Amino acid sequence: MNKQEYKEVVNKWIETEKEKTCSRDSQERYEKMHKRRFSILYKYITQNFPNKELKVLDVGRSHFTKTLQNYYKNVTTIGFAPDYDEGGHRLLDQITCKHLTFDLKQAKNVDIWPEEKFDLIIFAEVIEHLSEAPEFALLMFHSLLTNNGHLLCTTPNAAALFRRYKLFFGNQPYSKIRYFSNNPGHYREYTKRELYEMGEKCGFKTVNHRYTTFHKHTQSLKAVILDLLSSIIPAFKWYQMILWKKNEILQSETKS
Repeated sequence: MNKQEYKEVVNKWIETEKEKTCSRDSQERYEKMHKRRFSILYKYITQNFPNKELKVLDVGRSHFTKTLQNYYKNVTTIGFAPDYDEGGHRLLDQITCKHLTFDLKQAKNVDIWPEEKFDLIIFAEVIEHLSEAPEFALLMFHSLLTNNGHLLCTTPNAAALFRRYKLFFGNQPYSKIRYFSNNPGHYREYTKRELYEMGEKCGFKTVNHRYTTFHKHTQSLKAVILDLLSSIIPAFKWYQMILWKKNEILQSETKS
């Protein structure tokens, strides 16, 4: 094979994956798959933060942003430009709120951080997509919060039972790195302890942590058994939610 032929192979891999992850069909699949998660998250947020006047920042605009706009009067999104993934779930004409274009991989560059302040930041199913250390993004969010502001993070549970089950039988429990890096999959998933440690390091106090299951699974015998065990031992569940409160004293300032 010559270089042109190799190039065609690479391009085919990327374009084939883009069809699966960035097409209009993928947008519809995403909304359907995450519908239950959006419902659970919306209920949790509005119950804990009922004030409709709060300034809310949604990290990574999605269909959930539309739901937030129906409740809160001042919603802003932050992340890639809306058309960045060429037709995926970020490209939504119905979302009319203000958007801050910012690549979280650049969060270690303090000089380009946004200046606006928010009462609540929603960091839902994003941290696992970061290829840079998430502490940089968490520290930036700390700077964007008002005094006593809150950061809500949801993410897969790296120690979920179904992952342990896969690994036990020699199967890879985590997603492979995608060919189309502009719409990345999961680079890294985290445990409860890791979330606690990262939050503390970046100046947050943990208010609440819970394990949860956002999706309904198949009724196969294996799925039923895994779900039953996960209901008995919460740490086996697929997902987790952690609510942090801004603490003005950073860990680095209190420990030598």
